[in-house]
Amino acid sequence: MTLSIILPVFNEVKSLEHVISIWSKYLIKEKIIHEFVLCEDGSTDGTKELIKKLEKKYFISNQSVENRRGYGQGVIAGIIAAKYEFILCIDSDGQCMPDSFDEFFKNRNIADILIGNRRPRKDPKIRIIYSRLFKFIHDYLFDSKISDPSCPFVLAKKNVYMKLIDKLGFMREGFWWGFVGAAKMYKLKFYQIDIIHYERYDGSTVVYKFYKMPMIILRNILGLIRLKKSF
Repeated sequence: MTLSIILPVFNEVKSLEHVISIWSKYLIKEKIIHEFVLCEDGSTDGTKELIKKLEKKYFISNQSVENRRGYGQGVIAGIIAAKYEFILCIDSDGQCMPDSFDEFFKNRNIADILIGNRRPRKDPKIRIIYSRLFKFIHDYLFDSKISDPSCPFVLAKKNVYMKLIDKLGFMREGFWWGFVGAAKMYKLKFYQIDIIHYERYDGSTVVYKFYKMPMIILRNILGLIRLKKSF
């Protein structure tokens, strides 16, 4: 197995080296040829400089940009840049670690897409409530039957990701909702795996402000509708 790990990165100077070092040790132990595709997104906290140092120690493809492009566009850039057969997408904040990857590795050929199910989910309550409400709409539009459609722990072959890539630009905040919806429209087969979900490594988090929630919800509902109509 050869593996490209895509990590969208924005102001993660406190957690990034920890995440890469733990994953690197695991992958070397398992003798998995790999690269880390770091889709850095205009960080201002020293993350850019840290990545340059990490390039000397780890197998890193540095996809840094000067100005913010957003989470989804970062993942898309990483998919295009990835050079290995399999792609694993995870977040760079330390919430998705390799102790959940064994089942993904063993079952990597059982379905088109393997996706995590966070049990329990270690996110702020407002995000969990938002996701539960949004799931009703997502299930109605795409009949997804996926327990955790926004889980950022996703494994598939690069050619599967590339099949979806033209449909992945509809969601601004909810990239993985759109990814799952597009995959369902293409009738791709999913396999769900429970994962351990950790608190953010540096202890801080970026929470959607309450007053912004109505606009975020509306924008992403419209994004799902446009995605559905594009088929």
